[in-house]
Amino acid sequence: MAVGTAWLITIATAPVAGAIILCLMSWLGRRSDCSVERVGRVAGWVALATASLSLIGAIALLAPMNRGGDPEISLAWIPAAHIRLALHLDWLALPFLMTEAAVTVVAVVYAWGYHRSEARTPLFYALLLLFAAGMSGTTLAGDMFLFYVYWELMLIASCLLIAVWGDGQRREAVALKYFIFTHLGSLLVLAGLLILYDNTGSDSFAALRQADILAPRVISLVISLFTIGFCVKMAIFPLHLWLPDAHSVAPMPVTIMLAAAMLSMGAYGILRFPLSIFSPEQIAPFATPWMVAGVVSAIYGALMALAEQDIKRIIAYSSVSQMGYILYGLGTLNHDGITGATEHVVFHGIVKALLFIGVGNVIRATGRRQLAELGGLARTMPLVAVCTGLGALAIAGVPPLAIFDSEWMIFSGGFHTAQLGLAVLALLGSLATAAYALWFTWRVFLGTQPESLTADPLPWTMVVPGIVLSVLTIIAGILPGAVFNWAEHALDTILGGGW
Repeated sequence: MAVGTAWLITIATAPVAGAIILCLMSWLGRRSDCSVERVGRVAGWVALATASLSLIGAIALLAPMNRGGDPEISLAWIPAAHIRLALHLDWLALPFLMTEAAVTVVAVVYAWGYHRSEARTPLFYALLLLFAAGMSGTTLAGDMFLFYVYWELMLIASCLLIAVWGDGQRREAVALKYFIFTHLGSLLVLAGLLILYDNTGSDSFAALRQADILAPRVISLVISLFTIGFCVKMAIFPLHLWLPDAHSVAPMPVTIMLAAAMLSMGAYGILRFPLSIFSPEQIAPFATPWMVAGVVSAIYGALMALAEQDIKRIIAYSSVSQMGYILYGLGTLNHDGITGATEHVVFHGIVKALLFIGVGNVIRATGRRQLAELGGLARTMPLVAVCTGLGALAIAGVPPLAIFDSEWMIFSGGFHTAQLGLAVLALLGSLATAAYALWFTWRVFLGTQPESLTADPLPWTMVVPGIVLSVLTIIAGILPGAVFNWAEHALDTILGGGW
């Protein structure tokens, strides 16, 4: 067995194996004399070891890919129906896999301090790993059947985490709303996949290139289904209605994974299916609508973040805005726009995880989440203030921090299209991003501190991830070349390599 194949299997199976071990731990823990705290600590270590193994595997696969190989494995499952179970990693999937694996490690470490041990703690970590398995499996799937199985695993695991461990009395209602909205999007994706399967006779991604011989009406239908379905996952306005509640109610480690990794799975779906299957001429009618939807979502999300008073919802609406920039970049259908959008997935993952960690630290230390009840926390939480302020500057596109580079490419792609008015609007929309980012930072960390406001000390596991992500935000901004190369490598797969 080749080394690359072994790592593929490890990435796909390790989180599931870890989840099974944690479920057994939960069952055995209830029947033993071990303390809840001890079981919780062991469960945290099992989750971290599993998540770290997946990240190590993703990094290890860089070597064979740089040598020109595409690690893959394929097994016959239903030969009569031409359905195989295939795992495959290419340059298109790599940035998404790296982002998901790194964010999962950060979320697990953060959970050590955030999550208070209880009898169900092993199940909490097991669902985190299954959530991660759904995301990594989605990016590694080499066939439509496996893609959809992992796509639904993402939803089920995250929905259970919100329903059981979410904040407030509305968590079950919010989880139901989240499930209904995103599952409807998934059903549209499933319909598109079934149409492709019916017309190509195979569920293999490699066979999907044959789909470009479909009738124009069928092609338009398939692209429309994929666009709407994947835009639900990206939370593009007006398909975003599930996101503010889900992000604000979910436990913070889950929110980190939702915002920093799961949203980008919608962008991956658009890249993997319509953009990788159909020709530029076939996709061209959808380019302007994608760009319009992206700009509207970017501006709307920024304005809603500016109007919000709940600090967790402010960063949640920021995700609606940032996903808009990614969709806008994809809609440019040119080198700079698509490369920038793919880069933005990685940089947004880093910065959004950093911002939600900062918000989580403020909420845990003060017990408050309304802007009117906060202020002056830089005096009592200087390290958290510096890290979160850095994240706010990064999301605003300030150089030389990470997001500046990807936004530069996205805007450049916009100005290389015929839609110069949209390009100007997208550029001006970034002013609203800067406004809410700076307003949020000023109101929470600067200004006058209310007399009744105090901040409790935080465990190191809730502070160190923010420091690490702050360093990565700076490094990625100064040295973006590696991520740029990953994104550029993927262009041979997108639009048939017709650049």
